[in-house]
Amino acid sequence: MDITLPGTTGKGSPIFSKLTVRDTMRRRVVSLGATDSIAMAIAVLIKHKLNSLLIHDNNDMPAGVVTKTEIAGAYYAGMSPATPLGDIMGVPVIQCAEDNSLEAALVTMQHHAIHRLYVVNTAGLAVGTLAYPDIVGTLYRHCCNCPFGLRRRNPGQDVEKVRYTVQEVMTSSVISVSSNSSIQESIEQLAAFGLGAVLVESLDGKALGVISKTDIILAYKRDINLEESVATIFHSPVAACHTTTALEEAIQQMIFSEVGRLFCYADSADHITGVLSLSDAARIRSGSCQACSSSRIEIKK
Repeated sequence: MDITLPGTTGKGSPIFSKLTVRDTMRRRVVSLGATDSIAMAIAVLIKHKLNSLLIHDNNDMPAGVVTKTEIAGAYYAGMSPATPLGDIMGVPVIQCAEDNSLEAALVTMQHHAIHRLYVVNTAGLAVGTLAYPDIVGTLYRHCCNCPFGLRRRNPGQDVEKVRYTVQEVMTSSVISVSSNSSIQESIEQLAAFGLGAVLVESLDGKALGVISKTDIILAYKRDINLEESVATIFHSPVAACHTTTALEEAIQQMIFSEVGRLFCYADSADHITGVLSLSDAARIRSGSCQACSSSRIEIKK
């Protein structure tokens, strides 16, 4: 849709409808074979700061995907880190092509409740990946170059009516575990709500840190007992922002801090009231305001 901005006669650009996967994808695919071990996958995921790995067959064709979710599940099930990846990989590999529209790719990600697509060529070989950080980063670059963005707008130009704040986009619910909960309980919470991380709170509800799937798989590799307290593996401080923060600033914080979510507070950073994720930012189809939004597709929370 086109929106005329306050104080102007121009129209916003529906950037999302004009972009293709080729404009946004990363031309790098990290993969392992089905006979490689879970321990090797953990090392590769941590080294390359990835959430998933492509598993290839003997002909280098996509055969499956192993994510931190599958690895956390193997940990929970008591499987050995020496277990072959073929025993836990997910199939099929959800794919897209370079010339697919970014809109169509995002709808596919939403439909399958995944955070990454593998881009394949006409021969079926994987040539790249498309993930939420790539999509939001592309939108953010457009926002930085927009004359109505926070950095480039003219003094006195009133565009606040069409700008998003964090509280308009964030998920207004927070899943948490207490600091004396077990690692096993934290895995159960992550799985039950389909999350990448949960907040760790003190018994009086104060935010202490975050336990993520990265923390979980590292504990797996270190052979830490599932009954151990999350206090032994969670990380801090909590990456957070105020609910009135401009979405553009929050996106910038996530991109440069290399985090997939920010925990949001209204009064004190000790008391979290919501969560803003990269998928939340992507679903509104805009870098930071309504001026370049092209559609609205709700994501099931």
